[in-house]
Amino acid sequence: MKISGTLLAMLVLSGVALAQEELTDADKHLITAIQAAGGQAMPLAKNDARLSVAFHLSDKEITDETLAVVKDAANVYSLNLRGTKISDAGLAQLTGLKGLAKLHLEKTAVTDAGLAHLSGLPALEYLNVYETKVTDAGLTHLNNLKTLRKLYVWQTTVSEAGEETLKAAIPEIEIVPDFRKDRERTVIETVRAAEDEAKHVEELAAMIVAQGTTITETAAASEAAAKVQAEAQATLDASTKTLEAANAAKAAADKAVTDLKADPNSPPAAITAAETAAAESQKTIEAATAGIEPLKKPAEEAKAKADEAKKKADEAVAKLTELKTKSEEAIKKAAELKTKAEELTKQ
Repeated sequence: MKISGTLLAMLVLSGVALAQEELTDADKHLITAIQAAGGQAMPLAKNDARLSVAFHLSDKEITDETLAVVKDAANVYSLNLRGTKISDAGLAQLTGLKGLAKLHLEKTAVTDAGLAHLSGLPALEYLNVYETKVTDAGLTHLNNLKTLRKLYVWQTTVSEAGEETLKAAIPEIEIVPDFRKDRERTVIETVRAAEDEAKHVEELAAMIVAQGTTITETAAASEAAAKVQAEAQATLDASTKTLEAANAAKAAADKAVTDLKADPNSPPAAITAAETAAAESQKTIEAATAGIEPLKKPAEEAKAKADEAKKKADEAVAKLTELKTKSEEAIKKAAELKTKAEELTKQ
């Protein structure tokens, strides 16, 4: 509601404060009592005298009896009892906290019965019962808390059904975790994952077909390269045999010359003929050697190409095997995700 300038002036002149009141003597006394009990208490802000009270960091044991210090303290805005020794009985001390907006009960012994004591808190906006014994039955005690906007139920036995009942009573509430939203999110993510995996299956199928073509091409290339290599090697082998034959002929000619010279009765003409034959054999060797050298490099290159072509062909076959394995795994995963999505959708 907007305040007119005239009304504002009247309020100022009459001494009426527009902001929250300063701490009263009763508030100061309450702060002192809370501190003596092992808690902490302070105003929310400079111009807001509502109190923020915390017992969760106390070096004293905080029990149900401790909460008597805040009984009927309407100026308490927030109360943190996390991890204390309070129980359902202690929450009965909070029924008079009509200004309480935030309440931390996580990691306490509070159960459904304790939440019944909170049903009359008209200003409660935030409630945390993380890691307590609260169940769906306990949430029914909160149905009339129309101001409640946030509820934490991690690690309780609260179910989706219990949450949905409370959300029907308080549509504006946010519950963490929200099982229905989490389930719906999981369904969406699972459906998307199933679709992605199905697409992956299609992609792998296309890759398998393409890989089949690659195998045909690399196998043909390998076969052609092997043929070229075989021809080059055959030519080299033939030249090598020619050289070997020339070497053998030269050795025989040299022996004939030696034998003739060793025989004093050998005719000079025979010796000359043998030496001529040896010389011709040497020429044949030199010609054969000269013919081999140009053949070695092409044969080596042809072998290298044949080896590389075979390697590519082998890799293509291995790749196909890998793709088939991946495809089988993807088909299985896609089916599992589809089944999971269908099951989640039915819940």
